[in-house]
Parts: sequence; C-alpha cells; structure tokens
Amino acid sequence: MEGYEIADGKGGEIIITGNDERGLLYGVGAFLRAARFQPGSFAPGAWRGKSAPESPLRIAYLASHTGNWYENAPHEAVQRYIEELGLWGYNTVMICCATEQFASFSDPKAQKLITHVRSILEASKKIGLKTALVHCGNNTALGTHACPHKPGVRERLLREWTEVLEAFRPVALDYACFWPYDNGGCNCEFCRPWGSNGYISICKEMAAKFREFNPKGEVILSSWRFLAGEWHNLYDVLGKDPGWAQYMLANSCRGFPDDVAKANAETIARGTPGKLTLMCFPEISMAGMYPWGGRGAAFRTEAVKADIAQARKLGVASIMPYSEGIYEDVSKVLWVQAFWNSKRSVDEILEEYVRYEYDPQVLPGALEVIKLLGTMQEVSLKSKKFSALETQRGKQCGDFVEQIEPKFPAHVRASWRWKLFANRCRLESCLRQGRAFKPDGAYTEEAKRCLDEISKIYCVDERTLPFTKPGILDRKAGGKKQVVDDETPGVKHPKKKGKAK
Repeated sequence: MEGYEIADGKGGEIIITGNDERGLLYGVGAFLRAARFQPGSFAPGAWRGKSAPESPLRIAYLASHTGNWYENAPHEAVQRYIEELGLWGYNTVMICCATEQFASFSDPKAQKLITHVRSILEASKKIGLKTALVHCGNNTALGTHACPHKPGVRERLLREWTEVLEAFRPVALDYACFWPYDNGGCNCEFCRPWGSNGYISICKEMAAKFREFNPKGEVILSSWRFLAGEWHNLYDVLGKDPGWAQYMLANSCRGFPDDVAKANAETIARGTPGKLTLMCFPEISMAGMYPWGGRGAAFRTEAVKADIAQARKLGVASIMPYSEGIYEDVSKVLWVQAFWNSKRSVDEILEEYVRYEYDPQVLPGALEVIKLLGTMQEVSLKSKKFSALETQRGKQCGDFVEQIEPKFPAHVRASWRWKLFANRCRLESCLRQGRAFKPDGAYTEEAKRCLDEISKIYCVDERTLPFTKPGILDRKAGGKKQVVDDETPGVKHPKKKGKAK
C-alpha cells in the first residue's frame, strides 16, 4: 500500500507508478524533489527504484484555532499546503474544530469555523488523503468541562458530538481522535482517575456514535498529559474491553519527565495498553518558543533527532506531529520522512528539504546557519543581554542571508518558506547586535519590517492571540541577564555558586 516506483521507459520516458492513488502522489513528490529547477529549464533526477512507507499512519495535525494560519489563511493557500504535505509523505490530515470558544454550536461564528475546517478536510480528500477530527471527551460550549456522571450531562455531550458528526458527514471521516486534557478532565469521585476511568467511559460511547456515521472509521485515544498511574491502569481497562479503539496516542516523546519516564519504561516492557497501535505526538510548535514561531522559521533539528530516537525505542508505529502553524514546516518533513524510511538520517532529510524548498546553491551555508538557529532561544529575550559569542552568531545568520539572497531566482526569493527563513536570520542578527529596539522600547524600523512581513505570511488579524502573533516579547518581566543559549553542543556552562543545604 502507498508505495511507488520510478523507472526509465522507452525513448527517455520516466514512468512513475503508484501501488494506489496515494502511492502515485508520493512518487510524484519524490520525482520532483530529485529534479533540478532553473529559470527556463527542468532536469529530472537520477534516482530510480521502489519505495514504500514503514509507518502505516502519518497524520499532520493542523490545529486550526487561536487565529493562527490554519484558521485565518485563505482556503486556496491551505489547500496548496496540504498538497505539499502530501507530496512529502503524509497520508492523513487531522483538524480540530474548536467550537468550545462559542456560546453554542449554532453561533454564526461557530458555523463559519465549521465551514472552513470542513473545506480543509475536503481539500485533503481531493488529493486522496484520509481525514481525522479531534474531539474533547467532556468539553462543551464556552469550554466548560462537564462531568459525565451528573444528570443529563452524558446525554448533552453525546448530543453535541452528534451535531459535530452531522456537520462533517459530507467529509466521510476516517478517524476520530478523543482528547482527555487541555481541554477536558474531571476529578470527581466517579470519574477519577480521569484518564483511565471517566474519559474511557464517555469516549467509548462517542466511538460507537462515530461509527454510526462512519462505519469503517477508526478511533485514536490520546493520552496527552496522562500520569503514569493513568497509563498503567489502561492495561487492565483496555485489556478487559478491547476492540473499540485502534490507536493509542502517547505523550510527546520527551514529555513531562518523571511520570512519562515511568510510562515509557512500562511501554517498553509490556507494549501498548490493549495492544493498540502506538502513535506518538511530537510537539513541534511550542517547545522553546514564545510567541510560537514569533521570529519566523523554527529549526530544532537536534531536538527532533532525540525525539525520533526515543519514539523508535518505544516501538512507535505511527506519528501525529502537532502543528500550530507553517513556521515549523521543516519539522513536519523530518518526522514524516524519518517514519517513511527509518534508514534515512535527519541530516539527510534536512539536506533534501533545503535543496528542494529553497535552492541547491544555498547548501552548505544554510545547513550551518540552521544548526546555529537551532541553538538559539526563542523565548523572553527582549530584556536580555547577549554574550560576544551569541552576538557573533546572530551576525553570521544575517550576513549569510544578505550574501546568498541576491543570487536566487525571483520565485525562490518570493516563496514564503524562504521569507520565514530569511526574516528569522535578520531578526536574530538585529536582536543579538542590539538593533531590535529603540531607547523607548519600541521596535526599530529594521525589526518592524521583518515582523510585519512575518505577520503578513501568518495572516495575522484581530483573532490572532498573543502567543501565535509574531514579536520579540518578555513573557515575564526580568532583569538584564546575559544569555548563553542552552542547546549549544560542546558548550559548558559555569555552575551557579550557592550554599550547600
């Protein structure tokens, strides 16, 4: 399933064959990435052979809320992006329809959001991708967490879920993913521990309702923010009542250290609760950033390497990266290609991405700059000072863009991917060399130009919340503490002196 072959035909023909519709899409993607584009010319790549994905389910979770790009961008732009994710190897698109922000399902704004989300999923179907919808187990209008054991609440939750399913009936959903926390949860005596008790109870009924609308649909259970005890209890709960769910979505691979480490150890020893297929939920959008993607393209390749290694150690079969926007596009690609072919290294995939999405001539300089950007903190830096090393690194990023950009064809300079990369480099340069702020704290024209262009790409408007809006902010007020970026390989930081306790 989903595999493809690229072979030579007669008279210089190149034949791309897919095992199925999606396989043909992936074959075309591989062919395009191996080719070379120049103004007025196209040179096919030399690679020939067969390829098929190792991971059966590769979901791109596009979180359409908070006024981010997925919620605000024009339909045509979102459709084009989904096509590009398909060419890289994703086979499913999942969307959240955050109606809990409205007073009722019939609110005109809620209906507008539903129409937009449905159009995204319909665009996915058009190119042969599968579709999924996430739903919180006990969330109601205006984000209220309702206890399913209170009189009438279970009926209300199922009624609202039925309204959602009716709205998405035309899409013919392939998967429903149920969410336990953030949003969701109840700690009453009848529901706790929520993750292995109340949550499972209501989700089992919602799964049955989902299959009334989508008989061939499958269910994904999320364990986001589970404690180790909740995870442990699932072995008994799902072992006694298997079959109604097919996938278990584990915490982000690095997760929340203590309890997740215990859950990871039990998973390695016992497999997944209920023998469900194990999926991982890589957090590619928020870690180490505030605002999320606030300074442009995010490159955290070393963290991605560590997460992929951990996922493989746990026996993860399928993936669902969590995306709040297009600024972490490269991380989506690294994950899907690593789980298409486990023999490919992250460095190899990154090089392919840079060559294809930017321009071949940008190598190897771009790889060096991307490595630097991956070490740079993206949080709370407005009131900080920078070491001489960090100042020099910022200058290196800015100088690289100014030197290489004039050599690009116009279509590369105009692409949003390059603009997010270039503006990130320029912002790091002016920030770390003290040119981002005027004495009164306002942005300089140099910084403002970059941030305005990023905001335009992100489709920022009045709906966009502060943590998804471009900017250089202090999340918490603080003193002028010197910054030494904390992910730099080989850099030893001095230990803080203090009295022994």
